[in-house]
Amino acid sequence: MPRADFLTALVLLLVALGLVAEGWRLPGAGGLIEEGGEPGRVPIFLGLVIAALALVLLVRAVGQGGHRLFAGEPLAPERRRMLVRAVATAAGCAFYAVGLLGRSIFGISLGYGWLTFGFILVFIVIAEWDLAPEISARRRRAIESRAPAAAARIAPRLAFVPAAWGPYAWLALTATLQAAAVAAVVTYVFEQQFYVTLP
Repeated sequence: MPRADFLTALVLLLVALGLVAEGWRLPGAGGLIEEGGEPGRVPIFLGLVIAALALVLLVRAVGQGGHRLFAGEPLAPERRRMLVRAVATAAGCAFYAVGLLGRSIFGISLGYGWLTFGFILVFIVIAEWDLAPEISARRRRAIESRAPAAAARIAPRLAFVPAAWGPYAWLALTATLQAAAVAAVVTYVFEQQFYVTLP
């Protein structure tokens, strides 16, 4: 655990530095100097808070020997898989944030809402694919118990799906609903409540 804390603290420090740097680039030196520079205040203060907490975590992890990343023992297979998943997740998130947002793809400029919807949908499907039979059965039971009318309307529309693919159809359906809800709510809150222009 100390090693995980050490690595997490380093990542959080990088994120915090990025937030502060971006905040200073916004109007009014991050909103701290010039009135009307409010967009910069949030990333700067969030970055400072995250940096302070990350430093506490880093000091604690170093005190417990977490900075000794490799003590000579090989990584167990499960830990290796966890590391691969963590790196893949970080790479996917970085690609979404840096490679897609605000960019034009094949001459088509997709808005924040659509890109966020696509990213969350793909992320959920990939993350839950192996667990789809277990998760989809649990979600189907939850929908049937909490909203039987909705379940009765959904089931006939999925009747054409072969039984072996049923869990994956439920996964795709629930992932689509979750991605649409998150993308819509986040876009609305930031654009209509915080008056932030999203890429």
